[in-house]
Amino acid sequence: MSRGSTTMVLLVAVALALSAVSGTRLERLAGVRVESQELLYLPNGDYLKAASLGQAPFLADVIYLWAIQFYASYEREDRFRYVEHIFGSVIVTLDPHYIDAYWMGAMILSVEAHDIDGALRLLDRGMERNPDNWMLPWIAAWESYHSGRLEDAVHYFDVAANIPGAPDSVRRMKAGLLGKTGDTRKALELWLEIYNDDETDDRSRGIAERQVRRLKHRADIEDLSRIIADFVARTGRRPTSIEELVEAGDLYSLPLDFDGQPYLYDPLTGVANVADGSLFRD
Repeated sequence: MSRGSTTMVLLVAVALALSAVSGTRLERLAGVRVESQELLYLPNGDYLKAASLGQAPFLADVIYLWAIQFYASYEREDRFRYVEHIFGSVIVTLDPHYIDAYWMGAMILSVEAHDIDGALRLLDRGMERNPDNWMLPWIAAWESYHSGRLEDAVHYFDVAANIPGAPDSVRRMKAGLLGKTGDTRKALELWLEIYNDDETDDRSRGIAERQVRRLKHRADIEDLSRIIADFVARTGRRPTSIEELVEAGDLYSLPLDFDGQPYLYDPLTGVANVADGSLFRD
C-alpha cells in the first residue's frame, strides 16, 4: 500500500474512532441511543485537526461527503440538532476555506431546520474567513430576504457588491431590494451609480436606465405629493399649478422628469403624474 493510501486509511480510522468516543459520551449525557450514527457526534475541529496527520483538508472532505449523505437520507427527527456543529465547528475548522461547507450547512439550517439565525451565523463565519468571496454574503442576502429581514438583506447585498469580482447583478439586486423597502431615493442613487459606471456592461446599463427612469418619477411624485399636502394644510386649498409651489417657495425650481418634461398636475384632484401618465400603470 502506498504512503498516500495508508494516510487516507488512517485518517478515516481516526475520524471514526474519535466520533465513536464522542458519540458514546454524548449518548450518555442525552440518555439516547443513536445506533450506527456515531459520526454525527464528532468532536470539535481543533481536536480533529491535531489528529489529522497534516491532512486536515482531506479529513474535511471525508466528513463533508458523509454529512451530505446523512442529511439527504437519514430520517431521524433530531438530525438537525448538530448541523451547525458539524459544518461550523468541525468541517470549516479543518478547512476554513471550504466554501461549499458554509453555504450547504446554511441551506440545511435555513430550509430544512428552519433556523435562519444559525444559517446566518455560519455564513458570517465564512465571510470573516473568506472576505474575498462574494457568494457567501450573496446567499446570506437571499436567505435574509426570504425570511423577511429586508434590512439584513440590503446589508449583505452591500457586502457582496463591494467585493472585487462580484457581478453587476449583485448591485442590481441590492438596488431592487432598496426599492422594495420603500427607500426610493436610496434605490435611485444606487441605480444611477450602476448606470454611470464605465465598467457596467450594456445589458446592465439598459436595465439601470429603466430603473432610474421609474424610480426618479416615483421619487419626484412622492416629493410633490408631500409638498402639495403641506401646501393644502397651510392654505386650506390645493395649489393651482406646480409653478405656484415654486412661487410660494415650496419648491426651489420646476421639477422635470427623466426626459426633461415637466410633471402633469390636476388642480381639481391635487394629483401629480408624469407627462405620459405612466407612473400609475407600473
